Amino acid sequence: MIKHEELTNPASCMSRAKDDEVTFVLLARDKAAPAAIRAWVNERVRLGKNQYSDDQIVEAMATATQMEYWRWQQDHPDDH
Repeated sequence: MIKHEELTNPASCMSRAKDDEVTFVLLARDKAAPAAIRAWVNERVRLGKNQYSDDQIVEAMATATQMEYWRWQQDHPDDH
């Protein structure tokens, strides 16, 4: 999710986090972020918390891809 959407959407993870809950943010510029998201997806499914077709999982996978595309755009400013 794009930063401003995450901060203004009442249904976002950050908005739903408890006031004393620890959170961790991954940025698109972090080359490890897409792989970390995909590992999280696979672990959620392995634990039986989600299925690959669940909206939360589909969104996470799309975010990983969007991060890769964002980084590609930063590395290739004349190609888009």
